Amino acid sequence: MSVVVRRSVKRFRGYRGIVDQLQGMARAMHIKIVVIGLGPAGLTALKALREEGFHVVAFERRDEPGGVTVCNVSKFVSGFSDYPVPKDYPPYLTALQMHEYLDSYASYFNLKDHVHYNTTVKKVIRNMSKDIWDVHVTNLEGDSILSFAKVVFGHGSQSVPVWPSIPNKDKFKGEVIHSQVYKSSEPFRGKRVLVVGVGNTACDISLSLRKHAAKVYQSYRRGKILISRYTEDGVAMDSEFSWPMMRLKYFLDEKMPRLMATVADKITTTKMVSDAARFDPAARDLATGERLKRATKMLEEDWHLLPGPSVTRVHPTVQEDFIPALHEGDVTPLRGIEDFVGDNQVLLEDDTVVEVDAVIFCTGYEADFSIFPELEFNGSGGLPSRKIGDDSYDGTADQGEVEKGQDSSEKPQVPRLFQMIFPPRWASSVAFLSWMAPQEPAWCVCELASMAIAQIWAAETVKSAEKQPPAKSYCSPALLTWLAKGPMNGHSWRQEKMFSIRNVILGTTYNRYLFIYISIYLYILEVVDT
Repeated sequence: MSVVVRRSVKRFRGYRGIVDQLQGMARAMHIKIVVIGLGPAGLTALKALREEGFHVVAFERRDEPGGVTVCNVSKFVSGFSDYPVPKDYPPYLTALQMHEYLDSYASYFNLKDHVHYNTTVKKVIRNMSKDIWDVHVTNLEGDSILSFAKVVFGHGSQSVPVWPSIPNKDKFKGEVIHSQVYKSSEPFRGKRVLVVGVGNTACDISLSLRKHAAKVYQSYRRGKILISRYTEDGVAMDSEFSWPMMRLKYFLDEKMPRLMATVADKITTTKMVSDAARFDPAARDLATGERLKRATKMLEEDWHLLPGPSVTRVHPTVQEDFIPALHEGDVTPLRGIEDFVGDNQVLLEDDTVVEVDAVIFCTGYEADFSIFPELEFNGSGGLPSRKIGDDSYDGTADQGEVEKGQDSSEKPQVPRLFQMIFPPRWASSVAFLSWMAPQEPAWCVCELASMAIAQIWAAETVKSAEKQPPAKSYCSPALLTWLAKGPMNGHSWRQEKMFSIRNVILGTTYNRYLFIYISIYLYILEVVDT
């Protein structure tokens, strides 16, 4: 009889958990959430929040999901956990394949019905009287203001083009554009084009121009680490690093940062030289040592790509076709641009004058958070916490001071975001997915962060109704009010009482160290096996 009673109690508790979960989802359905931007981050946020029962819509300024995506990680370590990349896709997806994959993801999980395309969000402002967020949007029907209880920013924050201060640009008669507006090589057919920069975008544009432009020059002021995405055997390089090995690397990065920086620079530089030697058609008959010496000389003296800044400070350029283009003479490397002289001439750092018809600046972007005036900046390092919406903050004026050579250290540039996600003051209703800079594939981290945001807000919803969430249905209450009290030092988040995604994965401190020891043990086993 006792066995029957225990089974009945267990069954009743299971039913009670399901009922509590359904009640929590019913409460969540009355909470309206907007997701801004529908790239990989926005798509996973829309899906995760809807799975928790929230009433969610998304705004995308383009006419299709996907956003602007560049994939420099292979399909073996990217993609979403519940929707793998198709097996017939190549190791590295093209831009078209990425859009196809994200579009099929949205279709498979029925997300498209909850998206408003061709809709641009201009501003998100707090409505204090109604305790909601007023979202100012514009679309084909005009401007409107919509209200939501919570907001997830999944749009790209790096959106303001950076223009280097080069004199006499107005005297140049040719075309001068930023890479942001570059669409195709067709408008530059038969022209002499100077591409400024040596990042991923600059190299991609130069490669797209080499068969159409009359001449392609590439100008850069300093060296840069360029590495191929493939090993010498043609295997995707990132698939060679096992999970225990990467865990060990991150552990050593934290404990011995200077040593690991030196090791990382040595490894990437060695691979760069090896790639340059492998792609050199004139050195195939030479011995390995001679090929490496020849490649080193070309990288240092001819192309000025080495030495470059440490990969721990500047992201390397991931590109396997650019160095072969240098070998073949399709792209001519030049020193940094100093001045525009004449109608179609530019002056370089080494006093060389080059005639060109067009200049394309691939000089990066600045972070733009003007869409959210309530966002706080800095608040550490002796700098006061400031908001974009404050009268004392004028981004245009600050930029002008920088151009005049004044000290720019007072310019707010680091958003005050806990775990790079939550604004401390509005953590229960605002989340950013556009400021994280993980070492892991961004898609996977965005998916994990989206799950965390959805579960935290679901727990807050249940807690606000004065009911504890079912242990097997929700995570523990977020207690996000702590974020507004404790000190926030830019990217330092060692506050034990705050929510941490890493703690969700690793558990308590004891389990975390146990996890590290197991990782080292597995790595040793792997080395022994190989």
